[in-house]
Amino acid sequence: MNKIDIKAFVATFIVGLGVCLSPLAALEHTQDCAKELLTSYFPEPFVVETLTQYNVSRDRWDGIMQGLAEKDKEIIRIVEEKASRMSPNPLKDNQQRQLAVKLFRETLTDAFDEVMKKNGITDETQTQAMLNDIQQRKAKYFTQCMEKQRANMQGQPGQMQPGQMHQGQAHPGQHPQIPAGQ
Repeated sequence: MNKIDIKAFVATFIVGLGVCLSPLAALEHTQDCAKELLTSYFPEPFVVETLTQYNVSRDRWDGIMQGLAEKDKEIIRIVEEKASRMSPNPLKDNQQRQLAVKLFRETLTDAFDEVMKKNGITDETQTQAMLNDIQQRKAKYFTQCMEKQRANMQGQPGQMQPGQMHQGQAHPGQHPQIPAGQ
């Protein structure tokens, strides 16, 4: 059994959520693909947009932001602890990928619900919709960053794309042609 790389798994999880959930309007954050926005489970700009959209009172925002920032640091540890108590461990068995996704989602939901309840938001339907919204925003951002990266790579001179050959480069199985006089 191969051990699944947590960061690669999280990226796959994010993209999977983006594909499964409805698309969003274009985000304004695509100018720079900030690592913090891609690696955080509850990125502050997306949380703020969601809190605004769901008309959460601004006097609750600081507590929510602080609580989610603290929970964000614990997610991997909690998932790894839960997974280590399972047999087989879904983080170490590629055949258990769906269970690992479910474990991540449950952990994110529990953390988000706990913070929201501490800040007076107890409607689980609303908190579920808010968490989905944050994750949709993050998935959209991730997709836009990947598209921007792809576009940047295609526009750089000297960068070969798959299947592209440099001038004078031999195809597989052929010998390169050497110009006369060399």
